[in-house]
Amino acid sequence: MGKNQKNLLPLLIKVLKDRGLKVTEKRQILLDVFLKNPDKHFDIDLLYEEVRKRWPHYGIATLYRNLKILVENDIVSENLIGNKKYYELKMFSKKRVHAHLICKHCGSIDEYYSPELIKTIKEIEKRYEFDIYYGELNFYGICSKCKTHYFS
Repeated sequence: MGKNQKNLLPLLIKVLKDRGLKVTEKRQILLDVFLKNPDKHFDIDLLYEEVRKRWPHYGIATLYRNLKILVENDIVSENLIGNKKYYELKMFSKKRVHAHLICKHCGSIDEYYSPELIKTIKEIEKRYEFDIYYGELNFYGICSKCKTHYFS
């Protein structure tokens, strides 16, 4: 984990405490999984696999409860992509606004950032006098690996 991510765990714990939420070891494990994988989009199965590496008896119901709390408190975002939910770190993320590039063949998810996208968001904020805290765009298509594999 990079130095910046390592320093974020105490900040996230403080946020939980400031909001009157318990700081359990299982909740810290879940936060740590997100911090160690800041660019990863976790579906519930992958997230469950990752937390159980750290705590083998971490229950699926506990995972759902903790995710619900983290999502409700804007610490983690829940993104519906297709018919599946994906989770990623939201609070203190450098990815304020980004686009998801989703392959319809293999399901891979890449992220797209650009100065132009940020500029457009700032123009929207100014034009509509609206403060945007977080946003996402989903683009569906075919990734380069699938293009090469299926169409060459």
